[in-house]
Amino acid sequence: MVWGPLGAGWLTGKYRRGQEVPSGSRLGDDSNRGLEALSRRGTDRTWRIVDTLVTVADEHGLTPVQAALAWVVDRPGITAALIGARTADQLRDSLTAADLHLDPAAAKLLDEVSAPPTPDYPYAFIDELSTRTD
Repeated sequence: MVWGPLGAGWLTGKYRRGQEVPSGSRLGDDSNRGLEALSRRGTDRTWRIVDTLVTVADEHGLTPVQAALAWVVDRPGITAALIGARTADQLRDSLTAADLHLDPAAAKLLDEVSAPPTPDYPYAFIDELSTRTD
């Protein structure tokens, strides 16, 4: 079960690189709010994910919310996504994704752009040991 499948609003498409944060949104009310704070999540990696998600959504005639939820619930091991709509329109948009599935190429693209970086330790150390010749 996935809690926060829209990344505290980041995967809704309302936050865009180089644009003002919309008023009335979580970050529009307080850009340093909690874990979703612009100063914490407004990284190049996050913007690449958002940009890719918006492109995938546009190419499939979906909203970013629908594309994000379709991708999340199609991931292996996921049986449910807990959505946190604040308005009826947000709820309707989210529920529309219940029967949606992205094509394999789009899912792969989102997998790749959102893959977490591999931590240096112990993985770099293991790699170093496995390639040693002495």
